[in-house]
Amino acid sequence: MKTNKQFGLIIGRFQPPCLHHLEFIKEVINSGIQEILVGVGDSGIIDDKNFLAANQVKDLLIPNLDQLNFPYQIQIIPDIHNPPKYADHVKTFFPQIDESNTCLFTDNSYTSDCFVNYGHHFQHLTPTILPSRATNIRQMISDNNLNWQNLVPQNTLDFIKNNF
Repeated sequence: MKTNKQFGLIIGRFQPPCLHHLEFIKEVINSGIQEILVGVGDSGIIDDKNFLAANQVKDLLIPNLDQLNFPYQIQIIPDIHNPPKYADHVKTFFPQIDESNTCLFTDNSYTSDCFVNYGHHFQHLTPTILPSRATNIRQMISDNNLNWQNLVPQNTLDFIKNNF
């Protein structure tokens, strides 16, 4: 998976940040980009799918991104529920991006649709998908299945154990 773009854009909820996300980000780094742009999607509600606030997610991601020793920017991006306008909405948080310098990395068809349709033509690459996903981890946490503890970075583990 290679690109010649300057920026690698990753948008997700990271609920919770897990080792899968870090492997995903390492794959983006190895694609040839020069800087990672991480958008933390914010639904503005707390529920079963979004049990962490976006600022908590951002705070949990930062130390893990710092350990990668690679240039990055991270922004919270509120949901707007408007696919034709979503790419332009994201540009308000990352004004340096455009179709010539940015590659979107996602396995989410809704997100990719917003960046490759509606008059947008961003390069889109799908990273390798690992079997342990945040969705599965949320379910394990809900089921009191302690195996989730092996699937998240230490800071995420500590935060969840101390706050939930």
